[in-house]
Amino acid sequence: MRLLFLAALAKTLHEVTIGLDLAEQLADAGIESHFVVNPDNEDQLRAAKTPYTLVEPVLGEGVRDVVHRVAKEFRPDAVILVDYLAHWMTFRVGYKTDPWFVEELGLPVIPIDLYDLEGTSRRVEILGRTMEVDDNLLRMPVQLLPVPMNRPRISDSGRGLPYRANRTIRPSTDAARARVRRALGLPEGRKLLMVPTLPWQQLMQVHAAEPTRELAARLPRLLAHYLGRLPTDTHFLLTGPLFDGFRSLPEDRVHHRPEYTAPEYHALLGAADGVFSFHLPSYALERATLADVPGMLAVNNHPVDGEAGIARLDRELGGLTPEVRAWLADHPGPLPDFHMWPLRWNEVLRPLLDANPFTDTLARAELLDERALVDGLERLLHDPAERDRLAAARADYRDAVNALPDTAGTFTEAVRGLGIDG
Repeated sequence: MRLLFLAALAKTLHEVTIGLDLAEQLADAGIESHFVVNPDNEDQLRAAKTPYTLVEPVLGEGVRDVVHRVAKEFRPDAVILVDYLAHWMTFRVGYKTDPWFVEELGLPVIPIDLYDLEGTSRRVEILGRTMEVDDNLLRMPVQLLPVPMNRPRISDSGRGLPYRANRTIRPSTDAARARVRRALGLPEGRKLLMVPTLPWQQLMQVHAAEPTRELAARLPRLLAHYLGRLPTDTHFLLTGPLFDGFRSLPEDRVHHRPEYTAPEYHALLGAADGVFSFHLPSYALERATLADVPGMLAVNNHPVDGEAGIARLDRELGGLTPEVRAWLADHPGPLPDFHMWPLRWNEVLRPLLDANPFTDTLARAELLDERALVDGLERLLHDPAERDRLAAARADYRDAVNALPDTAGTFTEAVRGLGIDG
């Protein structure tokens, strides 16, 4: 069997890493793969020794011709969409073409669904505009649900098949952690908190409409204030863009890694004492469950509009700190609630978190609840009881993930229903 993976999204390793991992698991069953990717991810494909073709948005509708040519030469039995939602967004917005040109190939199309979209809304924000993702997924007979962060069970419709999204990430050895921490220049005995950001989030400061643009630019300043309150033995591993707001952090405690390969990223994650993410989906938090690193997720479930909104939030959170109150008062216009900072995507992500054992592995906090957030991070890094509690939840979750059937076996059985001989 041959599979053509479409993963043209730029400015992120996440989706291509998931696609490559699936291709490597399926190789056990003799399945060959070819990828169509953006040049940002060429190094990943080259390192994996997996055949690939490069495409960029400058091609516009010409990308159709490239994909048709690759299909003619490679002769795949099926097309894999590496992240259904990202596929739709990349071709609709980036290439300004109909994402479903892939159906012209006359091949079965199998999506990887990061969000269990059957069970959530498909309404998302793109560059400040609310859009609804096409419902083609609901007509496709099979969807693949990578775990984490999907639930480790078959979807209610029976079409969504969960599988372990990475079988190679394990907790780092003491020796490996020590090597990475020495390479970072981390002094002995210090705590290392990983704070991941993404290049596209930085682009939102310029290219998005308000209020997304303002939120992209202003939130890091508030987060830096929070992080600055942690004990002085806390160092910060900033992976991704260094936002202006983070420049107020103590320079001698900041370790910035703007670029990295996927293996380097996993090594950095394994060397951390904790992960703090303020957006979903978070590749760092997902992989932290497998690497056995504690993590905190903080999102904003409270829209705030003017003084009345600030007063209401003050009551709901049991009192705002002066810094948060001042930050909100200075915010130009209403502050939206958000999960995928600086975008919202609340209707997609909130349902995904409900009754999901993945969330049990994390500490949770509201982004505007300074006291709870800072206290939660401090306990995550320093409190043995809290670290043990989270470690036990991660172990239970890994047991559930490891109990999933073999990925290659599940896949080949599923595609037989599509008329493909595995």
